[in-house]
Amino acid sequence: MRVKGERWSAHVQQALPAVAAIFSDEILLRQEALAHYLEAARVQGYTARQRLYQQDEPWEALRDERDALSLFTENRCLILQLDHLKLPKAATTALAHWLAAPAETTRLCLVGPRPDPGQQKQEWFRTLEKSAAVLILYPPNAQEWPQWVAARLRQAGLAADDAGLQLLCELTAGNLAACQQAILRLGESAQGRIDAVTIREQLADDSRFTVFELADAALRGEMERVDHILGRLRGGDAEPVLLLWALHRDLRLLLRLQSEDATTLCREERLFPPRSLWLRQAAARIPAKTLWDGLASCRAIDARIKGQDPSPLWPAIGSLALRIAAARP
Repeated sequence: MRVKGERWSAHVQQALPAVAAIFSDEILLRQEALAHYLEAARVQGYTARQRLYQQDEPWEALRDERDALSLFTENRCLILQLDHLKLPKAATTALAHWLAAPAETTRLCLVGPRPDPGQQKQEWFRTLEKSAAVLILYPPNAQEWPQWVAARLRQAGLAADDAGLQLLCELTAGNLAACQQAILRLGESAQGRIDAVTIREQLADDSRFTVFELADAALRGEMERVDHILGRLRGGDAEPVLLLWALHRDLRLLLRLQSEDATTLCREERLFPPRSLWLRQAAARIPAKTLWDGLASCRAIDARIKGQDPSPLWPAIGSLALRIAAARP
């Protein structure tokens, strides 16, 4: 049966399912759900753990594990890690074999990416839903993002004012893992209520967030801020490859915004406001030729990062970011 996300912890604590499945495209959500499952398993006496990995094609081993379960007296959890859900017949047959007669001393838990609508209609998945506790987790959408961030702050014993919450939402831009890491870092040095000043101070030396700030300042056309951030990055430990990735990503998105429906693209790419607004405004401001020239510069910068071109690296990165900021129709 399908279990809702907010009910998952209570569900597995009540009685550990003979077979469970955790699906999500967000690694953080998968890890947290699995942690709840394993803690419930520990409390209920399923202390031993074994993992099988899809890349090892463990289907025969899975069948053997099922057939040999009577030899084991220790209660245990068997975790099957799935990289994708395009399962071969050997996999679906092994799963059907297990589901037909779940073991008494072993609990099986599948962990993998979120199934698409077509995969959810496949026979093996329908059988799984009938016989197992199935959890499918979705990331928060753009409207839900501020509430998700606020809830995570509360879990960490923190609360942010409106400006602080907005800043944290902007810095993490829909990236759940980055947001959680930022909140954990804030929790190490802050207590109770925090504001935008505190957040900027605590995350100022984190090069990953500074990279995001650089890309956003370039989108907004803020040349002085771009120049200031570049100075911080040159003097810090920023990875040039991450800088290049952020600028290249935005150039590609801007070109797509100039030729595709903006609403559809923002939904597909999970572009959250206010960043989605900055991208739309930049797409209207920056000529297509400037964007294509920027992509050519990305290729040249990549060659410098890889050591294929001995030319100085930082001037090229700075020039690209400033050209994006300075571009006008």
